[in-house]
Amino acid sequence: MKRNVILLVLLNIVIFSYFQWPDSASNNTHQALPEMHPEKAQLLSDQQVQALPAASEPLSTE
Repeated sequence: MKRNVILLVLLNIVIFSYFQWPDSASNNTHQALPEMHPEKAQLLSDQQVQALPAASEPLSTE
């Protein structure tokens, strides 16, 4: 029983290492998020919010 636990822990470590290992064959470069400009942010009044077009579909929470 003790041997099985040790084998399972080692297997978990190997699988974790495999998925965390950087894949040098792929060219997946990290895409930086667009720069935010807080000075361009505006607060909308109630009239401005109501004047906005309604969303055609609700956003999914997947």
